[in-house]
Amino acid sequence: MPIRLARFDELTTRELHALLHMRQSVLIVEQASPYPDLDGRDPEALHLIATRPEDANSERPAPVGCARCFGPGAEPGATTAFGRLAVLPAERGTGLGRELVAASLALLTERWPDHDVVIGAQLYLERFYGSFGFRRDSDVYDDVGIPHIDMRLSR
Repeated sequence: MPIRLARFDELTTRELHALLHMRQSVLIVEQASPYPDLDGRDPEALHLIATRPEDANSERPAPVGCARCFGPGAEPGATTAFGRLAVLPAERGTGLGRELVAASLALLTERWPDHDVVIGAQLYLERFYGSFGFRRDSDVYDDVGIPHIDMRLSR
């Protein structure tokens, strides 16, 4: 699937609306987890947006998957991260989730190669992220009704 990198200010209002709609349908409605998706961090994120190949040349390709990536802060030992990784149900089982994780890691490695990557992962995805080299870095915690763990990829 084509995956496009975009800064927040590069997104049109239609693209932003489609992206937020997709995230809401997967991360809030489907998972019955009423959390504040609009956390104020989208403007500082680098957005990876996957679309269907047949939509690649469309004027308004609809997102079918996405992830947000973040560089390190200024403090010593700062880490990079990605999150809000979501794939529409119709695209699951195609490897798109793996593609989005790989693209996120490639971006973070290219821009900040010496910084660990830390993510908040749903507990049931521990093995999935472990296949990329992530290791559990916290006890299980509740994040709006869904068991999570922090995971770290050391550099």
